[in-house]
Amino acid sequence: MKSKSISPKACPGTDRTAMKALHTSVIKAAGLIAALPRALAGGLIAVLLLLTFGSGAAAAPIDQPDDSASLAGNNDLQGILRIMEDKDGSLTPEQAAAPAMDALYEPYSSSGFAGTLSKSVYWVKLDLYNDAARTRDFMLELSKPQLGKVTLYQFNDERKLSSETVTGRRLPFYDRSYIHRNFIFHLSFAPMSGEKLYFKIETDTFLQLPMKLWDTQSFLEKEQHQDLLFGVYYGIMLVMALYNIFLFISIRERTYLYYVLFILSFAVMQAVWDGFAYQFLWPDFPGWEVRANPMFITLTGLFALLFSLNFLSVPKYSPRMARIMQFFTVVLILALPAILLLSPAAGTRLAVCLSSVSILFCLGAILAVRFRIRSVFFYIFAWIVLFAGALLNILAAYKLIPLNFWSLYSIRFGSAAETVLLSLALADRFNGIRHEKTLEEKQGALLKQLHETTKRLTSTHDLDELLQFTMTSLSKITACEHGFILLEKEGGYELTAQTGAGPWYGLNAAEPESEAFLRRLIVEKQLILLSGHEDLSLPDPLARTFLGIPILYHDRMIGAVVLYSYFARRITGNERSILRDFAGQVGISMENVRLFSEINRLASIDGLTGVYNRSHFLKLARRHLAQCRNTGVPLSLIMVDIDHFKSINDRYGHLMGDKVIQETVKRLAELAQPRGIIGRYGGEEFVLVLPGVTAPQAIRLAEIMRKSIAASPVSMQGQSISYTISLGLSSLGPDTHEITSLVDQADRALYLAKESGRNSVKTL
Repeated sequence: MKSKSISPKACPGTDRTAMKALHTSVIKAAGLIAALPRALAGGLIAVLLLLTFGSGAAAAPIDQPDDSASLAGNNDLQGILRIMEDKDGSLTPEQAAAPAMDALYEPYSSSGFAGTLSKSVYWVKLDLYNDAARTRDFMLELSKPQLGKVTLYQFNDERKLSSETVTGRRLPFYDRSYIHRNFIFHLSFAPMSGEKLYFKIETDTFLQLPMKLWDTQSFLEKEQHQDLLFGVYYGIMLVMALYNIFLFISIRERTYLYYVLFILSFAVMQAVWDGFAYQFLWPDFPGWEVRANPMFITLTGLFALLFSLNFLSVPKYSPRMARIMQFFTVVLILALPAILLLSPAAGTRLAVCLSSVSILFCLGAILAVRFRIRSVFFYIFAWIVLFAGALLNILAAYKLIPLNFWSLYSIRFGSAAETVLLSLALADRFNGIRHEKTLEEKQGALLKQLHETTKRLTSTHDLDELLQFTMTSLSKITACEHGFILLEKEGGYELTAQTGAGPWYGLNAAEPESEAFLRRLIVEKQLILLSGHEDLSLPDPLARTFLGIPILYHDRMIGAVVLYSYFARRITGNERSILRDFAGQVGISMENVRLFSEINRLASIDGLTGVYNRSHFLKLARRHLAQCRNTGVPLSLIMVDIDHFKSINDRYGHLMGDKVIQETVKRLAELAQPRGIIGRYGGEEFVLVLPGVTAPQAIRLAEIMRKSIAASPVSMQGQSISYTISLGLSSLGPDTHEITSLVDQADRALYLAKESGRNSVKTL
């Protein structure tokens, strides 16, 4: 801004200090929003042309006694502006300010010049009067950054020219006296005096004159509030652009790239209208500044069209509309270099027309798709929000509704909300793509898991391990956190492998028919998927998904896998088929493992007593020892020997001796339930491993066993034999690493019991 002082007025020192502070502050400040018509040119359709010819929203005009307005801070001046058109631009300042010309000035609000795009020069007259008895300083803000050249001529009451100030976007940005996105003029008024201000306006865009008079304090407060608003607005636009560019990098779909380009072009277009682009992006290039507006209007229309074409899948649902839209994108691309060659005014007219047509095609795309995809609803709602914001802005501009924070910045809220809504729509689209990919991955994982499980089934003969592996695999693949496997056993079903927790945990399903879900699964022998409770009473009121998979062998149900989740899970038809095949393969392998396990069980038990033989007992005992060491659970071991057993054989015969052994094992097993494991260690020696039992508890249990045996004679063929047992104990300690160590300790304790007279319990 260039200023030439003709007759400068002195200002008090305190006011000069305040103005210096203001100058520093406004370097970072923002102003009122630019003329409202411009805020819609890149994003609206029907209201676009209306706004470009509309007027900005204005507050009530200040009083104007004696043809002058009394000075007051924070006043909107549009109501007292008077304007005259100079078609050939031949008037000098003195001629424009001559008293004979006053009759040619007409009120700006009713002149019809607002929103025009013409090569004419406009003279704007403003009379201000300081009725205070002190010098007063004000800031006059013209918040139309797109004006090409603005020259302020200040005349005193005698119409003598006192100063001339030149600014505008045709000049380098930092030539301005105040580094601010809008045009700021410092006005100083002597006591009880007035000035006549004449503005010479040359513009190559739509004429708008949103002009306000501010005192220093009000201006600073306004700047603080608007800094926050603009920061939030441009922050939202930047975050949405970054978010979607990351999505584009992740999935390489052009829709996200077009949307990012649409956001960026729209944001830069807004920055051009707000004056931020000239201030921060290209302050030394006024030639580009005058052409940036039509360029970014066109780019916004271009990327909006490309985004709509891809987002709504127009080629899929309406090939004809797609071809028309593709043709028009070529037109927009070819128009870009033409805009650079045309005059700024002609380029602006062309850009507005092309952008309006592109938005009409976006609406046409909605009609072509006809709600056949869910994305249409997001798309329509986003544009409705933007239209609603524009409508409030228009109504405030024409004073049909009150001018307040919401109506003044409604276009900002609307465009930000539209950006967020379209981002949410793209996120929904991304979720859909990811869901389809997840389904494909799940089906692939199911097939892979089926193959791995088949190999696992043929390589292991441990049914428990196999069932747990199956349970864990199915839980992971179906995303159901909880579940269990029921196996047929003695006319009922027994709960085996489990995962997760819930009311099914620890269930003894001997009579599963008592549960409607299990009864249906057993009767139908088909995969059942329930989302919610439907018509069945389920045991967990919080579960939202129940999945039942029958395990069949030759059309006989030998078990069932039950999975459930507290979240809704979706399983496609292909996945159901794969799961049924999976369960069928599991059924065949389980039956093979069961047969092998039965053969292995027969080889691992003692034929006389039915308890584990020595080798298998030690194998199980080692497993329990390792588990207890890893989990910190206590473990005890009891070794039992029948006192004077040789004399029983010699006196009563070996049949009676076998009977004594069998009855002894039976009573020991009953007393050791449910956690104890018993095995035959030798002829009349037995050993029990007790996971979860401490040494004191084991001593008490051993005493109960000793007393029970002594008090319970064995009868056979009319003969009754009373006998006793001796017991030795050992417990898991910090240095115990092998089961043989516990057995050795218990054996030595048993020796002490025998040495001390038998029928006793000893521990080391």
